[in-house]
Amino acid sequence: MSGAKHCEYDYVIIGAGSAGCVLANRLSADPGVRVLLLEAGGPDDDEMISTPAMFGRLLNTKFDWGFRTVPQTELNNRQIYWPRGRALGGTSSINYMIYLRGHRLDYEHWRQLGNEGWGYDDVLPYFKKSENNETENGPFHGKGGPLNVTEQAERYRLTEMFIEAAQETGIPFNPDFNGESVHGCGYFPATLKDNQRCSSSKAFLHPVMARTNLTVLTNAHTTSIEIAKGRATAVHYLHVGQVHSASIAREVVLSAGAVGSPHILMLSGIGDANELRSAGVDVVHDLPGVGKNLQDHFHYRARMEITEPISFYGWTSDEFESYRGRYRETADGPLATNHFEAGAFINADPSEATPGIELVMIPYCISQAAPELAPPDRHGFTVSGFPTRPQSRGTIRLASDDPLDRPLIDPRYFSAPEDMRIMLQIIARAREIMHADAFRPVSAGEVAPGPDCQGDADLTADIRANSATSFHPVGTCKMGTDNLAVVDPQLRVHGIDGLRVVDASIMPKAASIDSIAMSHCQSQRSRWRRASVKRVSFQCF
Repeated sequence: MSGAKHCEYDYVIIGAGSAGCVLANRLSADPGVRVLLLEAGGPDDDEMISTPAMFGRLLNTKFDWGFRTVPQTELNNRQIYWPRGRALGGTSSINYMIYLRGHRLDYEHWRQLGNEGWGYDDVLPYFKKSENNETENGPFHGKGGPLNVTEQAERYRLTEMFIEAAQETGIPFNPDFNGESVHGCGYFPATLKDNQRCSSSKAFLHPVMARTNLTVLTNAHTTSIEIAKGRATAVHYLHVGQVHSASIAREVVLSAGAVGSPHILMLSGIGDANELRSAGVDVVHDLPGVGKNLQDHFHYRARMEITEPISFYGWTSDEFESYRGRYRETADGPLATNHFEAGAFINADPSEATPGIELVMIPYCISQAAPELAPPDRHGFTVSGFPTRPQSRGTIRLASDDPLDRPLIDPRYFSAPEDMRIMLQIIARAREIMHADAFRPVSAGEVAPGPDCQGDADLTADIRANSATSFHPVGTCKMGTDNLAVVDPQLRVHGIDGLRVVDASIMPKAASIDSIAMSHCQSQRSRWRRASVKRVSFQCF
């Protein structure tokens, strides 16, 4: 890949993740526009990325930032592991490939907060434009788009049992979570193509890498954005051990994610003035909301052991190599599934207009002892769940003015008591499903919470000791017009010209979303439209 030293570009995109890859595609579609895309990680040409069932092997590797939170007061002072993608495709190259857009009312709420153009009817056409749905038709789905959406080729028997068990407990079957409603139980669509991961980079970036007006630099770590007279004028970054700068003719587009984007803004002197001074950073623009409003889906894993060897467990090295060889030849077999095949959306409160709980069925018994996604320790299955709209709010802050220092991540899990109340409901509903008749022929007993863990006090203690992130951080550069908003509805940073933030950090509130490919252009009069930008993509775990 070509270098960028001493060059001027119309647009510099920071972060080749779920949003950045889409933006690189759309901006560079105009041959008269020069685009530089900077990615701190490396290429995505590894079989662990492309093979759906191998996502667990990507965590804590060179493809993962491997963040840890600060000790969490409500979680026995545990530091929670936070994976974030570090490669072309960003987190869409290491996530679980579940494709869920969220509830209509989530977007309507964003619009009601003052974000015109972000209602459901506004964004749906762009969802459809970006999508090539192999299995669903009708008014909610698209054909021919770059992002492939399909169902898993081979489902586990346990997945079918979960669907039956959920219906036994009164949860209706939903044939399409991205259709009219998200309520009910059903099969999760996935971002897969030909039984391989269809990441944002595979869908949007690789097809246009040969464009002469697009420069993509990997292993390029952005250190700051230069601001002169209230305008973004240059981006400074480290590449191959050398300091480089790229000057900007039009705009900087910050797409480094809910951790990286506020971190880079603060390193550039944009953020809460008092916090910046405390970290030794000169204040360029006092914008108190940067790094605030952090939200994440925090989950608990209920687990059941089974008597039959029908879960993902127990492969010998020889068996695994056999399956790997089969997948390399034919792209099918046990490695062709992303494992996260089914789930449910249910109300936490009967009066809710939108479901407050998401359940995810996983056809193996995740080890509860490790904070990361540890290998199963027996045959079984897991029903994981989290509040879809957590009330707890946290922060991203600077540890120092050194751009290579990791930021301080403090989600403040369970600082809002309502989140614990819903988590207790989640365990109750997961237990109902696990003990339903559909699972009875294979059940060998509850592993977690376990038969001895029954009352609220014991369950709360278990939640504090064993719950973990669902890897969905949002909100740290929130969109809006209030005092803590960082960007306006056109995603322009308040008070700074030539600078936008385009990633999941702009979401004002978390929603029932696992993976989004969202397309949006706010204003026909904006430079976005004149630059032919039509698509913004967010993809979470």
